[in-house]
Formats: sequence, C-alpha cells, structure tokens
Amino acid sequence: MIQIKPILSDAGQCKCGGNLIFSEYLWQGLHICKKQICDNCKDIVIESLPVNQSFLEQYRFYPKKGLITNMEDSIVNKNWYSEKLMAISNPVGDEVKFGISVLKKYDDVIILNTLDYVYGHSLLYLMNLQRILEQHNGRGIVVIVQPMLKWLIPNSGIAEIWTVKLGFGDFNHYYPDLSDKINHQLDRFKRVYLSKGHVIPTNENIDIEKFTGIKPYNFSVEPSVPRITYIWREDTDRLWIRNFYILKGCKKLGIGKLLFPFHYLRVLWIFNLIRKRLGNKFTFSVTGLGKFGRMPSFIEDQRIQIFNEDSEKMLCRIYSQSLLVFGVHGSSMLLPSAHSGMSVSLMPSKRWGNYAEDILFTEKDVRLASFQRRIIPLNISIYDLRDILCDMVTGRDYFIKKFIHSDEL
Repeated sequence: MIQIKPILSDAGQCKCGGNLIFSEYLWQGLHICKKQICDNCKDIVIESLPVNQSFLEQYRFYPKKGLITNMEDSIVNKNWYSEKLMAISNPVGDEVKFGISVLKKYDDVIILNTLDYVYGHSLLYLMNLQRILEQHNGRGIVVIVQPMLKWLIPNSGIAEIWTVKLGFGDFNHYYPDLSDKINHQLDRFKRVYLSKGHVIPTNENIDIEKFTGIKPYNFSVEPSVPRITYIWREDTDRLWIRNFYILKGCKKLGIGKLLFPFHYLRVLWIFNLIRKRLGNKFTFSVTGLGKFGRMPSFIEDQRIQIFNEDSEKMLCRIYSQSLLVFGVHGSSMLLPSAHSGMSVSLMPSKRWGNYAEDILFTEKDVRLASFQRRIIPLNISIYDLRDILCDMVTGRDYFIKKFIHSDEL
C-alpha cells in the first residue's frame, strides 16, 4: 500500500533542476495521480501512482508539452492506458453524483479504488478485498466503486463505501468534480493509504461466496441434472468467429452485427454435437447479455438484456449449477469460472498476452486446475472443441482417480 496522507516528503527534481512541489491528487478513475509543479520553471508533472494498472505501467504526463513518459523519462507512444491519463488535460465539467456510506468510523483507512472503464478490470480490483480483509491491520477499509459492482462488496469488515455514479465508458474521461469530492473526503482521516489494487488480485484462490453470497458448484453434492452452459456476448470483439481478420474488419467498418448469425449458428452447432455425444443427462443453457436468435427447445435461454443486482445473482446461481461453462475469453468469464465446476475459455487470436486473466481458479491441486480450467484457441475445430468439452465431463472422475490415492508402498 502507499501512504497518501500525511503526504510523505518525496519531492522529485524537474529537468530544469528545480524541485517538484506537490499540488493535489487527481482521481481520473483508472489513474490516481499526484500533480506536481516545479518551483523554478513552473512546469506541471502529473505522475500516476503505482496502484491498479499503474503498478505494472507507471507513467508521467507533462500537460504543457502533451507528452507521456515512463518513469525513466522515455517517451511512451499512445496506447489504451496512456489515453486515460491524457484525458486529464481535457476535463469534463459535469457534476458527478457521489454517495458516501459510512459503516464504521476510523482515523486510519486504506482505500481500494475499483474505478475503471472496463467491467472486468473493476471486478478484479474488487477481488483484492479478499486479501485486504485478512491483512488490513486494524485500518478501516474504504471501497470506491461504481453502482454495478456495489452488490459484490462483502457484508462485513468494510468501513465505508464511496459510490461513483458513472458508467464504465465514462472513465475514458476525467471529471474534476469527482476528484475534488474524493479529495474532500480525505480531510476526515488522520492517515490514508492506497491499496495496490493488483490486476491479478491474489496468489490464493478467490472465495467467491464471500462476494456473491452464492456457493460454487459442489462435486460432492451435484445437482440431479447438472448444466452445461455457454456464456453469450454480442460485442464484436467477443463473437465466436474463427477468422480474426474478418472480425476486426467488420468491427472497423461498424458492421459487426452482420456476424451475429454465424456466432449464433456456431453456438447451436456445438450444443447439438455435445447432445449427440452425451445425450440428455444435462441441462443445456445459454446465459449472458443479448437476445439475438431464438434458442431451440432443448437449450434453456437464460440471457438477459440488462445487468443489475437481481439479474447478476440469477446468472451466478446458474453458473453454480453448471458442471461446465464455456465461452469466449473476457470479463464475462470471471464470475462463471468462479462458480462453475469446470470452465473453458476460448482465446481469440492476438489476445494471448491476457492469458488466464479471465479465469478465477478454485482448485488447490495444480493438476486438477489444469484439467478443470482450460484456455484453448478460439479458432480450434468445433469437433475438437466438442471432444475436449465432452471428455472433461465424462473423464473427470477417472482423471482424479489416477493421482488421488494414499502414499502406500
């Protein structure tokens, strides 16, 4: 964690030789920054603090020059992450609705920032609470959250919840009103620390029930008719289209919806193949966001058109009844993988740098994890995928039997 109040004496040096003097904290969302002004040349340096994504990529922004550098002062090319930092130079003047819920008063607090422009990033930041709740050393825990994720905050151990009523897309921008409101709240405390808010929240398995209140799939007490569930999405980047260049081309031209029928037919095809192999021992279901196409009678259509607390809980209950879930890599696989018995993430081309970021592991044995949580190429043959899914379902017991035994000679 990083102490931000009282401010530690860490004044750096400007390139002109002057001292950089702290001015204020800027809360952009994804970036939490300290604004510094040179006492000599009056240049402004905005430095992103090493929390959340900035723990991996810490940048400096020189708004007068329009330059972004890394901490070694090498110029950084424009990217998805630097764009959010540069948004500080083009502020949005709208008022931001900001709710404060004080559950217990503390003089010393640790703040977990979960604000981001991507749902999956925010969800992973929130999962840092599991570790923070175990190690906070008597400090109050303050969570900054958007409304959509508020329901996931554990019921006990939290001092305050600060709810920022902005959508994920809004955090492509910078709102000075929000920054001022957060800074004003800091005045109430003697000491304030920022959690590192790691992108991968913990080295331990996530106890998902602490967040959703829903027990994950239990192989010891299985449903009479377990589910096999596909996680549906309709955003172009997450359609089940094997050719990467067709997908990207249609997205660039704004005609991604033309691919919906192919995505839909592929889902029907895989369920028909699984059904022919496994019969009617399972409930087949499709969940997620969207309503394109009508599902045949043997597939339960559990898709929704809007996410809220009730619909999210309903979906999590379906995941928890699922022996196996599968879908295209992305944030939509996080809660399903945490609740289901097994999961398969279909990795699109050019996304392998995000390997395993959409899977919340529940297994302690690495061999069992390798069997139950799989990440495979999206462009694999549908027949090969059928074989993988069916073998996971029918072969799990025999796989475990190979290495779960006594150590007798």
